[in-house]
Amino acid sequence: MAGIVKKSLDRPDETYEFVHGRSDVVRVGDTEVWRSELGAGWNWDEDLKPYAEGATSCPMTHREYVVAGQIRYLMTDGSEEIGSPGDYLFIEPGHRAWVVGDETCVLIDW
Repeated sequence: MAGIVKKSLDRPDETYEFVHGRSDVVRVGDTEVWRSELGAGWNWDEDLKPYAEGATSCPMTHREYVVAGQIRYLMTDGSEEIGSPGDYLFIEPGHRAWVVGDETCVLIDW
């Protein structure tokens, strides 16, 4: 693939709807970029665990930029972190998460 490939998260290749939000995905080659808009009340246990095929925590690695709102991550080892606008987080597998407060949390994940 040569040159420039332009994709828009406003015209995603795929969209996933959750009880409390949605994620839009664009793909170029083997790269995916996700924009998630997670509303108040969004949490991993209710919104994603049903799709995790028996996993008790998220099995994915995330590279994430917080655009708006706040999200709290709790690792299986007990460590935790809250992501706020402007924060970049690298999150290894073995975590659960939930939106903090009433503001929609907007994340860019790759």
